[in-house]
Amino acid sequence: MGLTSREKEEVIPGIIDTRIKATIEDTIVNAFQQGGVLAAIVPTIVSAVREAVVASIQAELAKYHEELHQQREEFKDLTTQYNNLKDEHSTLQAKVNNLEQYSRRNCVIISGIPESPGERSTDNAVLSVANDKLRCDPQLTINDIDRSHRLGKPRGDGKPRPIIAKFCSYRSKATIMRAKATTSGRAVLRESGIFVNDNLTKANMSLLKDARSLVKLNLLNQAWSYDGKIFIKTLKDERRLLFASVDLDIYRVSK
Repeated sequence: MGLTSREKEEVIPGIIDTRIKATIEDTIVNAFQQGGVLAAIVPTIVSAVREAVVASIQAELAKYHEELHQQREEFKDLTTQYNNLKDEHSTLQAKVNNLEQYSRRNCVIISGIPESPGERSTDNAVLSVANDKLRCDPQLTINDIDRSHRLGKPRGDGKPRPIIAKFCSYRSKATIMRAKATTSGRAVLRESGIFVNDNLTKANMSLLKDARSLVKLNLLNQAWSYDGKIFIKTLKDERRLLFASVDLDIYRVSK
């Protein structure tokens, strides 16, 4: 049975399209097989791919560089904030230390006074050191002492505990400190094994110990406390007031 005219109109173009596509495909395959077209196209393709890859990498790098820049700026800000907080903390510590030291300005620590069994009061022992040994002028009386007592629990080795004495006024405290600073006062205390010192804060005591360690190493001539402040005398006999341990750094390698 033959095709109708209408069916021929629908089928014949499809057959022609298929043949044309097959011919084109064969032509392209033959061209690539010959090598000439492939040799001409490959560099172009490679170049295009390379440019696309490079552009993509550059875009990613630019993105990462921007993120890195932002992170660096954030790190700088955090570092600045940290340093500011550190400075504020140091300032607050210094203020607290100064306030604590000021609250102790009327107090002295006396070490080396023999401790008797059943001792009830240490006021007379304090007055004995002040008046009998140091020859305070004017002499101190019981009315000059606010309170005094031994520090800590009794020791098992028999060594006497230090006495802390709080005077009613700074003037009375200054009287005994001036007397102990004289040549005769230092000699008497040295012979009797008694020490009279400021009641220093933990921070100031640590600073004084650091300074005295340099004296032992012959890096400083002298280190002492006066009125809660720490002083040193350099190898050039220059007097310096210390505020922190870092102030001693220049003397640690000065010799």
